[in-house]
Amino acid sequence: MPVSPAHRPSLIRSRAHWIAIALTIGAAACAANAAAASPSARSAVLFIGDGMGPAYVTLTRVARGGSAGRLRMDSLPYTALARTHSSDSPVTDSAAAASAMACGQKTANGVLCEDATVVYAKQDGRRLESIAVWAKKRGFLVGLVTTTRVTHATPAAFYATQRDRDDEADIARQAVASGFDFILGGGRRYFPDGLAAESRTKGWAIVESADELKAVRGLDRHILGLFASSHLPYQAEIEAARKKAADEPQHAQPGTAAGGQDAARTSPTLPEMTRWAIDILKRSGRPFFLMVEGGRIDHAGHANWARTLVDETAAFDEAVGYAIDHLDPRTALVLVTADHETGGLAMNGYPGEKDGIWSTYRDPEASEGDEAYPVVTFMTGPGTKRQTEKPPHGADDPHASGIPLGQAAHTGVDVTLYAWGAGADKVHGTVENTIVYSLLKTRLEAQR
Repeated sequence: MPVSPAHRPSLIRSRAHWIAIALTIGAAACAANAAAASPSARSAVLFIGDGMGPAYVTLTRVARGGSAGRLRMDSLPYTALARTHSSDSPVTDSAAAASAMACGQKTANGVLCEDATVVYAKQDGRRLESIAVWAKKRGFLVGLVTTTRVTHATPAAFYATQRDRDDEADIARQAVASGFDFILGGGRRYFPDGLAAESRTKGWAIVESADELKAVRGLDRHILGLFASSHLPYQAEIEAARKKAADEPQHAQPGTAAGGQDAARTSPTLPEMTRWAIDILKRSGRPFFLMVEGGRIDHAGHANWARTLVDETAAFDEAVGYAIDHLDPRTALVLVTADHETGGLAMNGYPGEKDGIWSTYRDPEASEGDEAYPVVTFMTGPGTKRQTEKPPHGADDPHASGIPLGQAAHTGVDVTLYAWGAGADKVHGTVENTIVYSLLKTRLEAQR
């Protein structure tokens, strides 16, 4: 029926009213979507490059980009030198160093989250609460990511108390009891059928491959990623296995690991696990704490495998880059550091840029009898003479060490602490590694 001129103004007003309501609803929906896409909830991410002393960072930078190259870590605006000694030695192990960062107190070598009254493997000290446990009790989402066994020293320091870091069977039980939202890494051997069944009854879902992890879209259950029997394969091994799998017919790919799968083909890389972790935590819109460990950096250093060390550090750096690209510096704090240095890595001599760091150097004015030497060397370790394992890069991987040992020793040199985001400006000078705990806690206690 046609509308009379007398009714047109009221109709126009009515339409305008409903259009205004629709626009208001639409704006609210857009705002909600924007909030979901970029949650402002406070968060903190701690990256630990196990064994990654300053020379490791330099070597990786030069190996990947030449002398003028830059890593993502180099872009973090605040730095400090962190002292790494334990309570009973000037040279720390990973358990004591990770505990210092996780709990804010020094402890003895070999000990997880007990105070300095502990006697390693003999007598308990007072139990300490890690920043991850503290956060979980207050409703934060908490996740751990590592390339080692999830029961290894560094990740264990964020959920376990144990006077002997090697009691990984007990540490595995504490992982299940932690109630964390996810723990990703290796170490399937320490979760036998009985403990795996118990973990499922406590709300854990166990995933064992990169594909299974990708399929997890939410945190309605706790996620326990056990991607290898022991440590995850090295980055180079995963890349090589994937390339081989892509080049071969499907029926020609044998299954060798538990579950009929080869861990090098099926394991996620550190950058992949980190991307998954940050994405799923951001989508929740809730405040969170995340620890990411590049654990196999240390293992390559112990073996004097310099090229593998570079691969592992570069993968770690890629993971750091994803965090600073996808988190909000107004509400998130990102810390990047090492627990200690391994092996006394050095770059020696004066090689030309075109020769590169993988060359040898001989001083043209050297004394008679002085020989050419590798630009990249270690102070301790198996070097090229006592290697018992096949390195990922073959004969080009092992580099010489001055003191032959079955595996390289840790050193007591200071490591770098990098910081980005909310509260990062507090990182400067020379500090104890225990400051990591207070920096993280200050960020997580903040209102925004």
